[in-house]
Amino acid sequence: MKRRRKNKRICFGFTNLVLGLAVVVGTLVVTQTNALQYLKGKLAGGNAKSEQKAWQTAIDDSTNITANSEETTKTDDARPLITLSKAVTGKMKKGIMLEKTGYVSYFNYDRNNPDWVAWELTDAEAKGNLNRKGFSFVPDEDLPMVHRVTTYDYKESGYDRGHMCPAGDMKWSVDAMHDCFYMSNICPQVPELNQRSWERLESACRRWASKLGSIYIVCGPIYKKKTPEYIGLDHRVAVPDAFFKVVVSLKKDKEKGIAFYYENTEENQPMETAVRSIDQIEKITKLDFFSELPDDVENKIEAETQLWR
Repeated sequence: MKRRRKNKRICFGFTNLVLGLAVVVGTLVVTQTNALQYLKGKLAGGNAKSEQKAWQTAIDDSTNITANSEETTKTDDARPLITLSKAVTGKMKKGIMLEKTGYVSYFNYDRNNPDWVAWELTDAEAKGNLNRKGFSFVPDEDLPMVHRVTTYDYKESGYDRGHMCPAGDMKWSVDAMHDCFYMSNICPQVPELNQRSWERLESACRRWASKLGSIYIVCGPIYKKKTPEYIGLDHRVAVPDAFFKVVVSLKKDKEKGIAFYYENTEENQPMETAVRSIDQIEKITKLDFFSELPDDVENKIEAETQLWR
């Protein structure tokens, strides 16, 4: 009699254990199902088919979350993106596309200068605090030896080594700061332009990036004469007659653009007098900027001449 009661207690305990495990497993399944369905943004309506569809969709979405995390970060505001290597199109003279940390450029072999340099500047990057001290101008080893301009080529030339993508925009990364000091990112600039008018525009771009969250920038040299002046002791480096910079903000429903033209001279050039439309710069340079954008957006932002504040 005692043995039977003992057996009953054992069976009852085992039954309770099984039921308890079933409840736990069921709860986990329901919780996971709801969590995955929540990721999709909707719950199934109690219908067997809809529950199965929601379950499968949620599983698929959750599997892709990690794989698509970078894309989601870039498209969470639904703004159209610009591929830096395609930011500028048009007929390019013999040269090479260079992809560096933080920027992309096209280097012209005939002039030993970049034809253009493009980069995106975000709010976080504009607030970088890396000190440029300790970084030196260096030849670009990605170029053939005959085109590896050095600082020696600027010796006693009277021109500054003018950054196209500025060090002030690359303070967010040691690698980015190092790469912006490649001589392939440099053009001969008159000191007055490099240290004042051009620098004021660079500072303004950082303000705009902080205010708008992100901007795209393309800049480069302009040659008016068929045969430009050259400097260089070991390499022939063309001296630009002027410089351009185009800036675009793709903040959703507030897309806008602006451009600037600066003479490579010692004259003070306020931003107000340097303002141009992107269309005007395209006409001067024979280059096409941001052709990946939808036509309505591109046409709108490239016609604007209102100076940003």
